[in-house]
Amino acid sequence: MQKTVAEQLATEAKELTFAELPLEVVRQAKRSVLDTVGVSFGGYLSEPSQIIQSLIQELNGPAESTVFGSGVKTSCLYAALANGVMARYLDYTDRSFLTKEARKSSHTGHNGESIPPILAVGERQHSTGQEVITSVVLAYEFLNKICDSIGGYDAVLDRRGWAHESMRTPCIIALVAGRLLGLNEQQMANALGVAGSFSQVLGIVNSSEEELTMARNLKFSYGAYHGILGALLAQKGFKGPLNVFEGHHGIGEVVAGGEMDFEKLRKPRKDWTILYTWIKNFAADGYAQGHLEATLRLVKEHDIRAEDVAEVRIRISPHAYRITANPETRRHPKTTYTADHSSYYATAVAILDRAAGPEQFSDEKLRDPRVQELSDKVFVEADPKLSDEVVSTGQAIVEIITKEGKKYHCEVLRPKGHPMNPMTDGDVEEKFRSMASKFMDEKQMRQIIDTVYNLEKLDDIGELVKLLVAAQ
Repeated sequence: MQKTVAEQLATEAKELTFAELPLEVVRQAKRSVLDTVGVSFGGYLSEPSQIIQSLIQELNGPAESTVFGSGVKTSCLYAALANGVMARYLDYTDRSFLTKEARKSSHTGHNGESIPPILAVGERQHSTGQEVITSVVLAYEFLNKICDSIGGYDAVLDRRGWAHESMRTPCIIALVAGRLLGLNEQQMANALGVAGSFSQVLGIVNSSEEELTMARNLKFSYGAYHGILGALLAQKGFKGPLNVFEGHHGIGEVVAGGEMDFEKLRKPRKDWTILYTWIKNFAADGYAQGHLEATLRLVKEHDIRAEDVAEVRIRISPHAYRITANPETRRHPKTTYTADHSSYYATAVAILDRAAGPEQFSDEKLRDPRVQELSDKVFVEADPKLSDEVVSTGQAIVEIITKEGKKYHCEVLRPKGHPMNPMTDGDVEEKFRSMASKFMDEKQMRQIIDTVYNLEKLDDIGELVKLLVAAQ
């Protein structure tokens, strides 16, 4: 009798060993861990992070996992929720693709968000570094596999009004959490069945037609919470629908509208897609990376000041335009969550500050009249010649015209961080330091970096997590 999709995925999740992972895959997993930890520190003091942390202390869960920054001990469920919200606060998390070319159809989301729940469960279980690395690789592969089964990040789910985390997150975190908990294959399949049945995310939390709110930060972590809960329930013998994907009124029929390719989910892994991870260079939406790089090149190379600018003209792909340049919702963002998805705002603040990091998307900067004034000088055009599909979803052409009439032009096809133009290890370390340095000294940051680079040597992942606490 053929296994259900859930059972097949559980078998694959259970059988993968650290010894099978190529060296470059292990290296990329470590880079992703360091990047995600750094981005989490970038969101530690944010309002949604503080709200979640306050609630967690009131709920007073068992002291089994650590909240980054504060060092508060709580349940692995609550730690996954809190640390996941921190990681998602800045739009600085990585982007994942099915191919090295990073085509639009191969974009699968922000898979680095799987790392906080993996660390939370791993700390609870005293998992080894090798086991954590293997779980990170599995999460990336399986999250990508689900996206591939529905035609990519922006295909079926987007059209039907779901956020892409809807089916991916609870199902896959149930599997990797189940692996870390030591569940057998049938328990892991049941964990997926339970988690996948009860956590769907409405697209309104990330719609380009809407002003974005702090609910965006819960998209992945809320699903991860359900995934871990499903695994914990399955460990106790709780059972769920094993045909949750292909069954009547299951995920394939209801969420994907009958457009899910179950055979793609059944087929064993063919590639290590974690190698196609795009680690972001700027704290903004992925579709803005190209025009931000072009803008910053121009203002730095030609010493262009904000007061010199008469007009900025940006050409991006039609799809990127829909995401970041809808004038109705993106011209004058009201929240930081919309600002990092606004080509107008991001370009203006980059010119003014000559940077596009976390500080440029703060509430204070959002209210800066100079940024608002400069935003009105930014004009974005959807250029059909910049294909949605070929080369890169971050490609852009920028022209800055000064009040003196001078014109400066720059085209970027593969922004820094793109899988075909990746960040160096030094770049990733610098990005980590730019956020962690607000909470710790160089010695502690060096310890974290060295520990991550030697993760496979750890007997207990808690040795890393205990370092992820702000200095008192």
